[in-house]
Amino acid sequence: MAGLVVLAAGRVGAETLQPFEARYRISVSKIPTPVHATMSLQPLEKYQGMYRMKLVIDSWLLSNREESVFAWRDCKPRTDHYIHEFEGLGRHRWHHMNFFRHPPRVVNESEEESTEYEIEEDTLDELTLLLHAGCALENGAKSYKGKAAYGDEVNEHHIKVTDRETLDTPAGRLETLVVKKQRDKDSKRRTLFWVAPALDYMVVRAKHIENPALFGELIMTEYEGPGAKKTQQASAE
Repeated sequence: MAGLVVLAAGRVGAETLQPFEARYRISVSKIPTPVHATMSLQPLEKYQGMYRMKLVIDSWLLSNREESVFAWRDCKPRTDHYIHEFEGLGRHRWHHMNFFRHPPRVVNESEEESTEYEIEEDTLDELTLLLHAGCALENGAKSYKGKAAYGDEVNEHHIKVTDRETLDTPAGRLETLVVKKQRDKDSKRRTLFWVAPALDYMVVRAKHIENPALFGELIMTEYEGPGAKKTQQASAE
């Protein structure tokens, strides 16, 4: 499920971010499941310029939570903390990561061990990396490359706009950009996102492909956030 982290914005090009909440239903290899995902973004009231972003997947089958606390200024996020906890299918794993800047490094605690390693200054976590990629898309870029620390390693992600497609969404029928994300150019594992510029580049659909026979999909079912009311009013007219 971690491969289905979504690309989100709110508003990506602004000095400050606007809160949002989106709900998705999940299917696996075209088979519907009782699993739903909720993604949200909220400012931290006590700390100006700081935000908390969550992706929560919860059902009787499994529980998955990702959470990032980060600073945001002029489309430049800086991760402070990142948490990923997964339990289900007979497995339980977790990572609690603290990011430091002087010098740039990560301290990672997991169910197995604690590790510390150096990172490049612009390295982010998995959630805020994709938030940052939204800035590049809004500025007209067709591709984006960035590094994200996860566990005890740093992964390089390649993000590329491959197509355009119009989809039905909770906010009406919207034009979307089809965006592909891969950890490396030769990997067979990849994730496709359908992002809606009218909703500040929020994902309305995502598809994570492990191999041709195994893939998971997210479909947006509810959305409250930037662009929602304006888009719904236009659809009604």
